[in-house]
Amino acid sequence: MVENKTFFVKESIAADLNYDLTKTQQKASCEILNYVKNNQSVIVNAVCGSGKTELVYQAIEYIVNQNKKVAFAIPRKDVVIEIYLRLKKDYPTLNITSVYGGNTSKLDGQLVVLTTHQLYRYKKYFDLLILDEADAFPYYKNELLNHFLNESVNGPIVYLSATIKDDYKRICKNIVYVNRRFHNFDLPVPKIVMFNPLNKLIKLNQIIALNRYKQILIFVPTIEEGKKLVKKTGYSFVYSSLKNKQEIIEKFKNRQIKIMITTSILERGMTFFDVQVIVYDAQHDLFDESSLIQISGRVGRKLKAPTGNVYFLTSKITTPIIKCIKTIKNKNKTPV
Repeated sequence: MVENKTFFVKESIAADLNYDLTKTQQKASCEILNYVKNNQSVIVNAVCGSGKTELVYQAIEYIVNQNKKVAFAIPRKDVVIEIYLRLKKDYPTLNITSVYGGNTSKLDGQLVVLTTHQLYRYKKYFDLLILDEADAFPYYKNELLNHFLNESVNGPIVYLSATIKDDYKRICKNIVYVNRRFHNFDLPVPKIVMFNPLNKLIKLNQIIALNRYKQILIFVPTIEEGKKLVKKTGYSFVYSSLKNKQEIIEKFKNRQIKIMITTSILERGMTFFDVQVIVYDAQHDLFDESSLIQISGRVGRKLKAPTGNVYFLTSKITTPIIKCIKTIKNKNKTPV
């Protein structure tokens, strides 16, 4: 177990941001802070691209400025790295540590960004725990990881997600909703493109031609389907067990790759500039409502590229497809 030592703040910690939070973000941030001050856990149900990381900054500052410790726990390693780099940039004077498989040489810190698997190392170590993507694999419904989480914290938990599940709402009654993106543009509503076995690739190529000046992410349900599509198209492909996946993702981020196939590893936590999305075989059982919402949320996340296209390439209209589109349209009805 990690030794529970005290860190002393020499001067008040505050985020070094070069932008202001929107009124919606400020309101949500204050609500979260009030729950934390009262030692109460809270669910933050914030749409993709709402800036949910910034929503917890006030709560983080409140805790660390009392010489207490915060965990920012995330189910997936790739997102841990992404969030860690972002927090280091926004809090240059804060002692921030990242902990994940293969990166465990330093474990203590005022703010520890870690995978949920690594929480077993911390016994009542944290005074505030932020669980990002609370409904994501492999954390969601994993009893052992849930045990690690509850044993690691001696204070409130902030549950973050755009697609929070109802079972969380049964254990925590405090909910903060954020139904608008930080730039106030609507969430992209997916377009349904039907295919049959004879014209599936033709339909895919038609969508790509319509977006020929844009970067495109093609989400596939399984690694096997992705590899089949690579043989037909020659596009780059990233998936969880690929050794050089981070290198390929960085090339895509740097716009060195125009079209990339991916599994669900990129459905959450990743932000790309002006990307368009195709869900290939959107009728597949692995694409539930939450995953379709999260995938759609990759589009239009930047202020300089607040809109874009999402296509569900499908052989049939499934219940998750219907629910996803309905949910997104309902969120868009929220006044700016």
